[in-house]
Parts: sequence; structure tokens; C-alpha cells
Amino acid sequence: MAEDKSISKSVASKKSLTTEQLEESIKTLEKEKLKLERQLIEQDENTGIALDAYIEVMSLVPFKLNLSTEKLGRGRQFSFSRFGEVKRILYNDLASIFENYRSFMEDGYFYILNQKVIRKHGLDDMYEKILTKEMIENILTFNPDNAVKLYTGASDAQREIIDGMLIKKVKDTDDEKKIDFNVISQISKMGGRDIVKIAKEMKDLESIDNNN
Repeated sequence: MAEDKSISKSVASKKSLTTEQLEESIKTLEKEKLKLERQLIEQDENTGIALDAYIEVMSLVPFKLNLSTEKLGRGRQFSFSRFGEVKRILYNDLASIFENYRSFMEDGYFYILNQKVIRKHGLDDMYEKILTKEMIENILTFNPDNAVKLYTGASDAQREIIDGMLIKKVKDTDDEKKIDFNVISQISKMGGRDIVKIAKEMKDLESIDNNN
């Protein structure tokens, strides 16, 4: 009988231990549930963009572009050194950049490579008027089908950027066969800047500086 009681206590102990394990598992699951709920709260209900999600941003200017999370270059800084360069920026930081560099965004200095972010911030109409990297490259390579048409639809700010890139291309190109002067002429008329003339003047100045 004593042995039976010992066995019973052992079984009871095992049952008790199993119950404790189950209770611990339930507590763990509840903690995980709360953690998940907190993460969901940090996400936008419509787009599901987490504050700590990385968003790709592309520079559309051929010069150094500095963006920051606070005004006057303060806060977290992000620097782009060339046209087409892409950086991954936390959505939380990007939202701050939107506020501080709204004009840069409207002028097409940088481009958001995430449709959810564009939709969330109501930028659809704005982005219909901004030329993408591929569109700008079509102009720079004198695409016969749409180079002039694309330039016509560009904003004044992007036209100025494209003019500068074309001027540099004409200035630095030794083989004139690589330049479509017909496209250049049409773009010059629309933009109000004689691209070939400006390129020649800049090249002459560089030549004078190098000879001095």
C-alpha cells in the first residue's frame, strides 16, 4: 500500500508539472500576442507600412543631394552623390523628410520606389507629373520615339536638371555623331536655353583655364 501511495504522488507530481508547463506556455503565447498587437498598431491600417520598414529612395539629380529628418540639415542625414543612386531609408525617417523637403519631392529631386508610400501620402497625382530615371535616360539617349515628348511633359525643375545634363553631355562628347542635334534643337526651343551654345561656351572656358 505504501508503494501504491508513492506511485500516486509521483503521478500527481507529473500532472502538476504538466499543468505548470501549460500555464507557462499560455503566458508565453499571451506575451507574443501582445507583442504582435503592438506591431500592428505601428502599422498603417490601410497600407500596412511599418515605421521600421525600409523604403527605397532614388536620387534623380546629377549632383550631391542631402536629405535630413530635421530642418537645416539636422537630425539623421542621407546623402546621394549621383543620379540614379538608391538608398534604403526607414519609413519613420522618410515621413519626416517629406515634411522638410516637400519642394524637393515636388520638383522630382528624389523618387520614392514604393507605391504604398506614394498612395498613403496622396502623391499619386504628383508622381504622374514626375519623370522617372528611365524616362530621363530616354531623353539623354535621344530616344527618337519619345525624347521630345517626355521633355514636354516634364516640370520646370526637371527640365532645368535635364538641360544641365544635356549641356554636360554635349560638352564632353568628342564624337558629334553620338548627339542628335535635331532633338537638342527642339528641347532648346521648349526649354528656352540654347544647349549647344552653352555647352560650347563652357568647353571654351575650360580650354582657356587649362591653358593658363
